[in-house]
Amino acid sequence: MNNDTENKSRILYFSRIKALACIAVVVLHGCYITGATFARNDRERMTALFTVRNLMYWAVPAFMMVSGALMLDAKRKIDLKKIFGKYMPRMVIALFAFAEIFAVYDHAVYQKDFRPAHLLEGVRHAVFDTFTENGMSWSHTWYLYLMIAFYLMLPIYRIITKSADKKELLYLLGLLFVANSVITTAKTLIGSGTLIFYIFAGSIFPLYFFMGYAIHSEKLKIGRILSVIFILIGAAGMIFLTYYRLHTADADTAKRVKNIADQYFAVHTVLAAAGVFSLFKSFDNGKEIPFLDKAAAEIDKCSFGIYLIHMIVYKHIFVVMKFDPFAHGSTGTLILMMLIAFAVSYAITRVLKFVPLVKEII
Repeated sequence: MNNDTENKSRILYFSRIKALACIAVVVLHGCYITGATFARNDRERMTALFTVRNLMYWAVPAFMMVSGALMLDAKRKIDLKKIFGKYMPRMVIALFAFAEIFAVYDHAVYQKDFRPAHLLEGVRHAVFDTFTENGMSWSHTWYLYLMIAFYLMLPIYRIITKSADKKELLYLLGLLFVANSVITTAKTLIGSGTLIFYIFAGSIFPLYFFMGYAIHSEKLKIGRILSVIFILIGAAGMIFLTYYRLHTADADTAKRVKNIADQYFAVHTVLAAAGVFSLFKSFDNGKEIPFLDKAAAEIDKCSFGIYLIHMIVYKHIFVVMKFDPFAHGSTGTLILMMLIAFAVSYAITRVLKFVPLVKEII
């Protein structure tokens, strides 16, 4: 969700992936917030909404893979000055700026109790990462913390990709996949918080960054047929786990399954993201598709702003206005609300891109 694809030699499949992933994230959050707000007591509706939501889980990993493919490329000149003079400030400023926007919105529009002291609340949320705990619908900001962590580690990651040969890179991918996807999925499923055997690698996200680089550089080749198989396995896993956790009578099992279905470390999510990324790469012959690639480039350019803003639109429609799409046409109305959220977020982002300084952040 950054603008790293805006360069002289735009890579078409990067823009295509980011555009589709941006739309998928809007759909994902639309299904989640309507399900949590209006469908808690309707199991079948929750099943449908959360199935669609989880089918979109490949989207954020796809963004990470594009970032990895770009930022870990040894041909790109990226030094500490560029990281801390360009990339890092953008994320930090966006984090604190939107922390203030969200705080003002919550107290001025939602709770209607705004006082100047609430501006400090925005800073507190940003510093202590309480967005994911305050129940105010801003948990999507976790991505900003992720990218800040990525930029902090980027010099080390680039040393690895510059020095590692193909076999060593594939070994790293395999190790990260087993340690942070297979083992984590297994211990979550069986309810074990610890295993005797472990590897000093604590997060699934580096796998996506390195995997994007490996696929783009063709050090890891996933054919078109295998890509489709990965996507189908991913979709099947998402559908099965979502249905099972909402329909099983075993509450403990349901909780464990939920903690797999709703996480990016799940094996099926990793396979789906790898499949989507590889499939898009396989169809990129360097020739633009009329209209579609122009639209993809436009969405790509605004994807970061859309990501940050669309939850405000959703919150206003579904929480502040209390508009229940299921009481006004059901599925068709929900799709319309998603389109409105996307369009409004895009329009605001597009306007902000004409504002000096702001356009460098959004």
